[in-house]
Amino acid sequence: MKEKEKKLTVGEVAKKLNITVRTIQYYDQIGLVKPSEVTEGGRRLYSVSDYVKLHQIITLKEFGFTLKEIKEQVMPAGSLKEMDRYLKKQEELIQEEIKRNQLTYQLLHQFRREMNQVGKVDWEVFVEIIELLRNQDEHYWIVKYLDKDLYEKIKERTVKDEGQQYVKRMEKLCIRAKSLQDQGMLPRSPEGIALAKEWWDEIMGFTKGDMEMIQQLTELTEKSRNEKQTDFLKVFRVVEEFISEALTAYFESNEMKMKEEKQ
Repeated sequence: MKEKEKKLTVGEVAKKLNITVRTIQYYDQIGLVKPSEVTEGGRRLYSVSDYVKLHQIITLKEFGFTLKEIKEQVMPAGSLKEMDRYLKKQEELIQEEIKRNQLTYQLLHQFRREMNQVGKVDWEVFVEIIELLRNQDEHYWIVKYLDKDLYEKIKERTVKDEGQQYVKRMEKLCIRAKSLQDQGMLPRSPEGIALAKEWWDEIMGFTKGDMEMIQQLTELTEKSRNEKQTDFLKVFRVVEEFISEALTAYFESNEMKMKEEKQ
């Protein structure tokens, strides 16, 4: 005589699957998994097959499928190929979510660092920092070092990629300075002074001769030592002394020319 299959009550299934009785009842209501037997007293009893189906639903939910997708697509899948197609699609969605979460984490992590360095709650500054971080602007850190009026002036001068073009031109000058340095040229050589003139002309063009801005940008160069080193800063650090001495020589030569003209 065949042994009668033992069936589980709602409470027993809930305990085994570590879910609530209410969840199982809801799955019954929406037609996902109905008990294979309901006694005269109204007790719902679940077979091994029912239990396996509930386990399947819980696993698929952990994979990120909605109940609608589970009911209408995944569970009715009649072949491994069809099932694999649904799982592959879900895998891709999860990968995209991981990427988004990673970007959110990086934004949060960098913003916390900047916020604590600002040292006070200032949402005008915070909003600017967050916007630069979202745009993956590697110069996001400058906001905390500049006063608001000066930062607004700089923003006006960096519309339509003008700021990026300026940085690229300065980076090229740094590379030229490195080449002169490698060739053994002195900063006070005609070549060094000519490069310093181009450097100063770029600064004057970007700042429109605003000496307060030039002063703060010069101080910013020193403060940037503790910040993330951009491509420009990396190459600038190598030739910083060369350019500084070349500028000194350029200014001195200009002073001499002015004195000669007065005489």
